Amino acid sequence: MFSSTDRAMRIRLLQQMEQFIQYLNEAAVNSQIFPHVVHGFTDTNPAIREQTVKSMLLLAPKLNETNLNQELMRHFARLQARDEQGPIRCNTTVCLGKIASYLNAGTRQRVLISAFSRATKDPFPASRSAGVLGFAATHNYYSITEIAARILPTLCAITVDPDKSVRDQAFKAIKSFLSKLETVSEDPTKLADIEKDVASCAQPAGASSGWAGWAVTGMSSLTSKLIRNAPGTEGGSRRPISPFFI
Repeated sequence: MFSSTDRAMRIRLLQQMEQFIQYLNEAAVNSQIFPHVVHGFTDTNPAIREQTVKSMLLLAPKLNETNLNQELMRHFARLQARDEQGPIRCNTTVCLGKIASYLNAGTRQRVLISAFSRATKDPFPASRSAGVLGFAATHNYYSITEIAARILPTLCAITVDPDKSVRDQAFKAIKSFLSKLETVSEDPTKLADIEKDVASCAQPAGASSGWAGWAVTGMSSLTSKLIRNAPGTEGGSRRPISPFFI
């Protein structure tokens, strides 16, 4: 059914995936479903692209190494950098933060900092906040050196963001990362424990549960206000696209 060219059917399948994903084995997902679902990333209909991104939260735990760490990351990079819809770029960043625990260590090191840094420069305010929250949600995957040399400089630049909600999230994240640096500075023997997840293998569902709580409390009012006040912006869609946490 996922190979259907009927858009109405495809979007219904994506919206209802949560009801049947548990009955699909990994082999079927990787060979029969994912290859068709990914076409939605390049669909001209924003609603299809939106639902395709959201469906990855359900599919990611069942994807094999190639589909998850190569194919999906390629589509996410393109959406985050080029999609005309701000909320879709935002949702892509949110989804990446949520599925980071399933990625292998090499992919996390290659993708996460670059992707979240890119998001902090997005013209859509909610996307910038999503980039900050992405860093915070995946804090355990970064070395102390990466925090000091790459992440904190990026976050500090957003402390003068035009949107106060973005600034607020940046200050929260900066304090959290600085605390890690101070901890290691005071007691270098804690370095191994703080960096224990940096090279870890993919983790089971729930590993990034902290993301959801912070995303909801920190982002919902900002994004809902933006979507409400500017429906149809950045691409002309008549139906506003909602980020995950609304």
